[in-house]
Amino acid sequence: MKKSNKQDARRHCANWNGGKCLGAMMYREDGVLRFVLDKDKADKDCAVEKGCDYFDNIVIPGMNENGIQ
Repeated sequence: MKKSNKQDARRHCANWNGGKCLGAMMYREDGVLRFVLDKDKADKDCAVEKGCDYFDNIVIPGMNENGIQ
């Protein structure tokens, strides 16, 4: 798998907002989809190149399922 970059985030990440992160994070817990607003990420520069759990766990699997990567 290639290293993710801001171009990937711009094209595929729902949190991308002109280079800033909206901070909307989703995860599964006990079979339930949970949503939280991560104040540490919200309105900050996109950190996909440094590593982003949301991008790695939500966006990349979606890209892979759709043959994008």
